[in-house]
Amino acid sequence: MRVLREMRGNVLAMPNADKLGVISGDDGQRYNFLESELHGPPVRLGQTVDFIARDGGASEIYPVLGRAASSVPAVAEVLARRDWAAFYLSPSGRVGRSDYWLFGVLVLLVVDAVLGLIPGLNAIVFIVTAWCGLALLIKRCHDVGRSGWWSLIAFLPQLVLFVATPAALFSKHGGGAAIVAAVASLAAIVWFIASVLVKAGDAGPNRFGPSPNAVKA
Repeated sequence: MRVLREMRGNVLAMPNADKLGVISGDDGQRYNFLESELHGPPVRLGQTVDFIARDGGASEIYPVLGRAASSVPAVAEVLARRDWAAFYLSPSGRVGRSDYWLFGVLVLLVVDAVLGLIPGLNAIVFIVTAWCGLALLIKRCHDVGRSGWWSLIAFLPQLVLFVATPAALFSKHGGGAAIVAAVASLAAIVWFIASVLVKAGDAGPNRFGPSPNAVKA
């Protein structure tokens, strides 16, 4: 005999073609649901909803009107379930634009600035943060459908500086060549920032994996 219960909870994950949605009920349990069970106005991540609990799943889901969607439970859930070691150390998969800048660039800059001042740790911190930065950069390329090799563009200024400086000092025409190389390098960096670092990732799965915005149930 199926037991039906009227429940209220918050949406932790939205369903799509690859996965079920998840609701965290006020009873502390999680309930999976199909997109076809959503009714009424559009439901957003973090939205408070009423639903029928049926055999561990949720059906007849309606948003609670008059209450703004709260993203706090959903965000806390995502942060708690994320594999942070893989996020920072693995170059496989994808990383979204906001996660790259907030949890990637910002966090690594703070860690490097604080721990890099400690004698004996600065070299280790530099190596670790450099690798983490490269891994995240590769996954950012993946998120917009590009190979991780495109991340090498980010290192063009250092390469140009390394090659152009001796050329400018010891070659008669090295100065002009160095300027041309610097301008080309700058143009490539601007293109890379616009086309990769600040560009929204592919909406769905691509050849590098599922969308990082798709929360696993």
